[in-house]
Amino acid sequence: MMKVLGTCAVALTLFMLMEPACAQTTTYAFSQGTIEDEKVYQQLESGARKLMDNQKVPKLNVLEEQLQRISCRVDLKPQRTRENYVNVYDRCRKSVLIVGTLYKCPNCPNDHARSASGFIIAEEGIAVTSYHIFRSNQSNHDTDLAHVVMDADGNVYPIVEVLAASLKDDIAIFRIDGGGKKFVPMPLAEPVVGEEASIISHPHSMYYSFTKGNVSRLYARDGGEKMSVTADFAQGSSGGPVINNHGEVIGVVSASRALYHSDQNVQMVSKEAIPTTRIRALIVR
Repeated sequence: MMKVLGTCAVALTLFMLMEPACAQTTTYAFSQGTIEDEKVYQQLESGARKLMDNQKVPKLNVLEEQLQRISCRVDLKPQRTRENYVNVYDRCRKSVLIVGTLYKCPNCPNDHARSASGFIIAEEGIAVTSYHIFRSNQSNHDTDLAHVVMDADGNVYPIVEVLAASLKDDIAIFRIDGGGKKFVPMPLAEPVVGEEASIISHPHSMYYSFTKGNVSRLYARDGGEKMSVTADFAQGSSGGPVINNHGEVIGVVSASRALYHSDQNVQMVSKEAIPTTRIRALIVR
């Protein structure tokens, strides 16, 4: 088990990424591509707390009630040219968010943040993450305080509304308050088996990690559409974008499934994502 950045010494369990945020420029900035995880975490945590103190975040029960919404209107702009990008990471990083939850620590007097992943789909601050970031077995009404996001420039913003969601598909579309800022959205495309698939996410608080693989299969399970990828991810990657070589999102990181031999040895870990067709299913035109 790894220690979560910023948690007290007693609490060592790493949770899925979530947190609250504050809508203003932070003092943190990337330096020549080097990411200082502890500084990112500190900015996220302090920004979330400032939003809480200034009453800029809605009550969590309000957001949970909004998870019942089954559709919303979003202006999805298509990509103008479908180029193959040599560096998908540089092209897409600014559209990827750290999604977090500020919570009261049960073992010390401080607040902490747990983090997950998400991405922008419309310039007015409409974004996507996993449903289970808002409601799961890790949610706790007694300790959780607020949900926020932080962008790659170190700005923290409050999540102010869930626009539509699907428990079956583990997808949530939400809105952040960017104070009028225009964000850089990621276009959506349908996945193709065999194509290259990259992921930008925050596994175990290793912020803005990049992995690469392929789409290995499309399938149905538990009543929903899913896809497997060979790009690696871990706890904290939930809600992150699966990206093709054109810089388009083709899926959303959801879960991993360990496959065991009869002697209980792990043979393989299937990396499960939700295809973008399920995002579009929540959007009315």
